[in-house]
Amino acid sequence: MNSNELVTLYRRFGPVLFSHFLRRLGDENRAMKATRYAFEEMLVTKKQSVREVVQWIRELETPGAVAQTDSVY
Repeated sequence: MNSNELVTLYRRFGPVLFSHFLRRLGDENRAMKATRYAFEEMLVTKKQSVREVVQWIRELETPGAVAQTDSVY
């Protein structure tokens, strides 16, 4: 996957991921970190269709690394 495709995917699904985690966590920093972890996982799982991605996002839990810290990094 090239960088243009990554940017396109992030522009399309990044805000959806962020809003999901912001509602769930109630903290912007933790939501940004969770978004980053989830986006990486989304790339690994190679979800292609919008339907697949949206269903996957609805089922997402908070990544363990985010639940253990308040740091963005």
